[in-house]
Amino acid sequence: MNPLQEFLFHPTDRKMPLDQSPLEALPQWGHWLQTPDCLVAIIPPGHLEVNLRSPLNLVVTSFGITQGVAAFDSDRLQPYQAFPGGFDIVPQGSTYCSVEEASCFVVFGYSQAFLSRIVADEQKLELLPGQISKTHWGLNAAIAMQEFFNNGQAGGAFYLESIATAVLGQIIYRKSTRSNQFKRPPEFLEPRLLKTTLDYIQANLSQPLSLNEIAIAVGLSPYHFARAFRSTTGFSPYQYVLHCRIERAQQLLQDQERSISEIALEAGFGDQSHMTTVFRRVLQTTPNQYRTAKLDLV
Repeated sequence: MNPLQEFLFHPTDRKMPLDQSPLEALPQWGHWLQTPDCLVAIIPPGHLEVNLRSPLNLVVTSFGITQGVAAFDSDRLQPYQAFPGGFDIVPQGSTYCSVEEASCFVVFGYSQAFLSRIVADEQKLELLPGQISKTHWGLNAAIAMQEFFNNGQAGGAFYLESIATAVLGQIIYRKSTRSNQFKRPPEFLEPRLLKTTLDYIQANLSQPLSLNEIAIAVGLSPYHFARAFRSTTGFSPYQYVLHCRIERAQQLLQDQERSISEIALEAGFGDQSHMTTVFRRVLQTTPNQYRTAKLDLV
């Protein structure tokens, strides 16, 4: 079963009346991808009127300049600007009101369970409403999500979870009730933890791995694990898992008795179509072409 659900909405207008009570559900605007704990949406540019009490922890970053008036958890609208790479933070249960001319923007929506996983302890954590000034990683995150949508969600829920986790970790570090207590990620994984990680990935490669599951196996939060793993190996966890799956598929394709669909499942791609997409993007060939070329060399 695909853990990603996709929705594409084409509303006739994008207005939530400001003279009524705040809407307590996200407006159905734009292109959404959703997992049980996380939502990412790309909203096209245009005029917006927003009056929302957020059902999720929302983090918003844009591709261009947005201007208008807005209020974060307040009744008083004030002049508002958002710049590429900056962030608007709307915690779950807080309100956001605005009248704005918006550029294309990306919305990350997090459940409270996702938020709690990032710090991997029992202390209470809440995001703080407001804005964060533009950063290079903010715009990079938006671009990564745009490419993810445009490339048919190659990488699936694992990739989406990885980007969403990296963004949320930065937000917690800068604008949350734990900002002064959020530990910096370890510089590197200890050799023992690295071995545990690599063994766990190899043992579960045919399963739908997630960043959270791997982090739990080594006793770290997803955010801290992902940062330390990249520092140690030069790869993000998603990139490394993808490399391992391609390598395993290449080995299995040399066995003519196995069908390509069986190999796709055993290598953890989910189905033949996904494996073919990855082979084309990474190796510039298809699984069948790769198998034929290898057999020609024998």
